[in-house]
Amino acid sequence: MNNKIVIIGCQPQNSAVMYESVKAGKIVKMASTATLADGTAGGIEDDSLTFEYCNRYVDDYVLVAEAEIRDAIILMLEKHFMLVEGAAALSIAAFLKTRQRFNNKNIVLLITGKKISLNTLKTVLFNGGLKEK
Repeated sequence: MNNKIVIIGCQPQNSAVMYESVKAGKIVKMASTATLADGTAGGIEDDSLTFEYCNRYVDDYVLVAEAEIRDAIILMLEKHFMLVEGAAALSIAAFLKTRQRFNNKNIVLLITGKKISLNTLKTVLFNGGLKEK
């Protein structure tokens, strides 16, 4: 692998199961709280390939709060006229949270997913998002 490339995993604080599992060196069972990034929420299956890949290839993790996810969704709407789901907003939120770390560096943010329900969008736009863990 190229040692100049750093892979950073992004997870919601309300459901940081992969982060905690990699930190523990094994899949951990833990409760998650509701998150705008519902596509990434929940546990990890015992025979998960994802855990093995994250354990091997992800160099660091950034955990983001619900307000940061909400702000990233709104930023994409306001500045780029793109509607993204909470899981897709994780990389944006993580970048914004740690942007000073990436000064004068080339970066790639993976932004995939646009399945956001009308109720979730209303929550983001009008109710300030979900509660923090």
